[in-house]
Amino acid sequence: MPPPPAPEPDVHARLARRLVRSGSKVALSTALAQDQSRPHGSLALAATSMEGEPLLLLSDLAVHTRNLVADPRISLLYDADDGGPEPLAGNRVSVIGTAIPEPRCAVGERFLRRYPHARRYAGLGDFKMYRVVIEAAHLVAGFGAIHWLSATDLVVPDHTGLAEAEPQLLESLHAECRPWILPGYPDPQPEWNLIGLDAEGADFRSETGIDRFAFTNPLENLQRADTYLRGLGRQ
Repeated sequence: MPPPPAPEPDVHARLARRLVRSGSKVALSTALAQDQSRPHGSLALAATSMEGEPLLLLSDLAVHTRNLVADPRISLLYDADDGGPEPLAGNRVSVIGTAIPEPRCAVGERFLRRYPHARRYAGLGDFKMYRVVIEAAHLVAGFGAIHWLSATDLVVPDHTGLAEAEPQLLESLHAECRPWILPGYPDPQPEWNLIGLDAEGADFRSETGIDRFAFTNPLENLQRADTYLRGLGRQ
């Protein structure tokens, strides 16, 4: 019997994008400012831009931020381990790139909708938003399933103009469609809040955490987002 065909490369890219879009807590690796021959590891909260680039809200006082000022090269590890008996069997992806300050308020709002508690300190003078310009990614999707990916595999251009329309779409859909019914959750469902949209899915937040609903196909237009999400609304 011939071996099964290898999956199409886009399967790997879609998995990596999903891991990055779904991730919250990431392992952040930088080079120590006082000795750049030594690495430094820490944890941070991460969101994504509309295109899928990681977003980080960092304090100037943190060691990792001082490291990035000296050398903006960075690596972020997203781990989908579910706490099962084989901790290294889960999917994971390391994103390699350069962290740059991100002054756009609309981009920062995507982060703050995902982590509303961060508003308490986001306005402080020593906190800044950073966007990671992706250069490559290293995906591990099971034993022996290891793939290097390019920036174009992870970044999805906003062809539909969703970034500009997102705030109004979130407001109108949330007002008209809730309560949301997400697949895979038993009744009674948590009270979900729609917190983000992108070309490949929608993000929801409740008191139990954050979950993601993936679209069947990437958005062709804004009306398609409306169709997908209204199907999750009032039943």
